[in-house]
Amino acid sequence: MASLREPGRDAGVKDTVETPEREQPGGTEEKGSKNDGMGNIPSYSLAGSGAQNPNNNRGYADEEYKQYNPQYGKGDDEPTWSLAQPLPHIVRPGMRHDALPEDRREDEGDMIENGQDLAQADEVRKQQSVEKRMKRVNDPKEDGFFNTWSKIRHSLREPLAEWLGTTMAMTIGLCATLSNFTSSSQAGSYPAQSVAWGFGFMAAIYTTGGMSGGHLNPAITISLSVFRGFPARRCVIYIAAQLLGAITAGGISYALYHDAIVEVSNLAEVPQNASVAAQALLTLPKPFVRPATAFFTEFVGSAILVGSILALGDDTNAPPGAGMQAFIIGIIISIVILALGYNTGGCFNCARDFGPRLVALMAGWGGQIFREYHAWWIWGPWVADITGALFGALLYDMAIFTGGESPVNYPPRRRKRAYRVRALNLRKKLRIGKRKVPDLEHSVAETER
Repeated sequence: MASLREPGRDAGVKDTVETPEREQPGGTEEKGSKNDGMGNIPSYSLAGSGAQNPNNNRGYADEEYKQYNPQYGKGDDEPTWSLAQPLPHIVRPGMRHDALPEDRREDEGDMIENGQDLAQADEVRKQQSVEKRMKRVNDPKEDGFFNTWSKIRHSLREPLAEWLGTTMAMTIGLCATLSNFTSSSQAGSYPAQSVAWGFGFMAAIYTTGGMSGGHLNPAITISLSVFRGFPARRCVIYIAAQLLGAITAGGISYALYHDAIVEVSNLAEVPQNASVAAQALLTLPKPFVRPATAFFTEFVGSAILVGSILALGDDTNAPPGAGMQAFIIGIIISIVILALGYNTGGCFNCARDFGPRLVALMAGWGGQIFREYHAWWIWGPWVADITGALFGALLYDMAIFTGGESPVNYPPRRRKRAYRVRALNLRKKLRIGKRKVPDLEHSVAETER
């Protein structure tokens, strides 16, 4: 793509800015190409087309900007499990092991040229004096960060993004639900509430999907770990960040609607935990809904949600256009809540129920909210949603997905080896069953022959 700037217009700036052309299906670029430093990497995301070039979504960055911001672009050589672009294809223990490409080293910045004649000597000395004084302020530290918070943020950027995204999505959804219930449907309706939840998650995925992946749901994180190779060691960190975000969102929503909650409880002459506000802040099956019906309502909804997410992230299927995945996920969430949310309140997200429930406990609603409906918060939002999500992912991979990163497509011998390696590592970490360790090591070696 030609530059709009005339040649020689700006000194020190290249006359043309090369823009990568969009890769067409069947292009000549090798799949194993190395990272070019501009984000051309596999990405675990649900909002882009498999044929698109990731560089098209990244703006121009001057080489001097990279010199003063060394952390820019770091981490681009790692896959990102994101809901904002196609899911990456990685080699897992059940597949053939290939060497990963090495990262390219970037060149240093341009040398600074000084004046040559005596007439410019004074001006050069002044400029150097200014640069020397400003160096202590503008230059980053040796580790590439300007201050301590930049370093902390860089090391925690993924959990911080999950926390922020979950807080953002659930604040929008909870406030819309509280508005509907506390106003007796005068300031909202159930369809509008469903749309608010979906578009809240859509906005959150657009906000954080490029950094952490924008999972925002423990069931999605676990499903991506089992079926798409998301590192299991990061699941705990992601889920903790999601729960913390849900608690934050619950606190914000309760504080903003506290007056309305008090008003409706006073008008009904009931405590807050027995008012309609409880139906908005928490999820709970209707009194006439049987436990089995409530369980499978959450199970089916989570299965549809995660199965659809994997389909959107499958670039061998029919991925949407660039930047459209988060939008479609928001629509799917709205539809699932609208269609299946009446029986149970439409949870389909472990954090959505657990965070506000803890906030309600801290607000003095009493411990009975954890015992209602046979401890619904355990076997509904946690058990039903997670098992439903895993079932939806399993069903999609068995019926459609052909990638080797799914355990469904492991060769039998590789599947057996992966299972034995996992058992061996678990015994070594927990230091249990030491007598069986040599037998497991021998069986692993046998499967590799």
